[in-house]
Amino acid sequence: MNRLFLLALLGATLCAAATAQRSDFALKSDFEDRYRQISSHLDSAETTQEIESLKGEIVKLETDYAPHQQFLDRALYPLTFTESIAKLRSLQVLTYDRVYLIRTQGVKLSELEARLNSLTTRLDSLTAQRDQLFGELQESRKSLTALREAVKRLSANLAAKDRLIFAIADTIFLPYGKDLHQVADLQKEAIGQRLEKTNVLTRVYEIAADNVKFLDVTQLQGKDYGNLIEQYQAFTARWAGLKEKITDVAATSAMVPTGSTGKGSAKTPVARGGVKEIRTASATATVEAAHVDSVLAEWHARLNTGFWGGLQKEFTTAGITVAAFNDGPSFSSSVRQYVAALAASKQDPQPFVETLWKQKIDKEWREGLSKDAMLGRTEYAALDKLVSELSRETIDMTFMAYIAGILVIAALIWLMVFRKRKRPEQPPPATAV
Repeated sequence: MNRLFLLALLGATLCAAATAQRSDFALKSDFEDRYRQISSHLDSAETTQEIESLKGEIVKLETDYAPHQQFLDRALYPLTFTESIAKLRSLQVLTYDRVYLIRTQGVKLSELEARLNSLTTRLDSLTAQRDQLFGELQESRKSLTALREAVKRLSANLAAKDRLIFAIADTIFLPYGKDLHQVADLQKEAIGQRLEKTNVLTRVYEIAADNVKFLDVTQLQGKDYGNLIEQYQAFTARWAGLKEKITDVAATSAMVPTGSTGKGSAKTPVARGGVKEIRTASATATVEAAHVDSVLAEWHARLNTGFWGGLQKEFTTAGITVAAFNDGPSFSSSVRQYVAALAASKQDPQPFVETLWKQKIDKEWREGLSKDAMLGRTEYAALDKLVSELSRETIDMTFMAYIAGILVIAALIWLMVFRKRKRPEQPPPATAV
């Protein structure tokens, strides 16, 4: 009796196991069938409306099978359930973007990707060249000519990288128009994926940091600063516009479900000590943008310090003592005070005017000083006129001295000639008869 009971129990157990196995197999098969069906519809979709409607199908697929996540994580190896759903969502975003670009802009996605690949390849090539140029800069310090050539080449390399990173950003954003508020959320997700793929934020940070390093290790001359100031201002202005767009795009990025390995613009749950932390795309973008802002502030500080410090050194080298300055207003005040003191002292202004101002300041520093961010054209012109008038006063006095001398000589000559003409004639001597 006990044996029969045990046999019956074993039979029931085997039957239940077989049923469960068939049920698990059917569950996996049903999930894969629905997954392939949605994927196939996405591949064949020709309108954005079709693709938008499939978003609900993806949501329903996730909802229906979420209770079986643990089983599907094992059954779908090497992908997990959440990774499979994320992959399907990504396919929907890219498909929507491809159809939208062709329909509205006549741009093929392949052409856009090819241009991005070309630009990033060129940027990577310049980065490798940059490392070589920094090395050459250190080696060429013994020769002034070689040093100047290394500075010129490295400066050109950094300027080219500045242009390329924003060309990459333009390539990503321009097909969607200037107003991102008119762009659908799915399109913004596609933009976010391209920003992540091309690593735009990290590249912007690294390029700005390269410019800071350049200022740290390079011995610059006054004539170098004009282009460097323009380069910084252009970079800052372009970054301000890009930052606003990136923040807008990141704010609309969708949540990547728990357990996803997704990165970048998606919202990513991260497990730490059993507690899940949700890192939103918006928060990530904000942090990375803050890092860029920080290195830009450092760039600005180094540029200002180098510029005004170098200009102050010109005065010290020339043996001319002026009040310390560290920006445009203090420089203007310092020069005006010195000119006033020099004029009042009646000292010879030529060492200041001819040797320092005309030969150094005006020839090498005028371009940088004329930038609005430093001193400005109007104020520089006013200072130049003030210094020139100081020199003109000396020239006028010298000229007057020459004229006075000439007049004295002329007067003496005239007196000599006049007296000679007025001298009375002597009568001829008498002759003997």
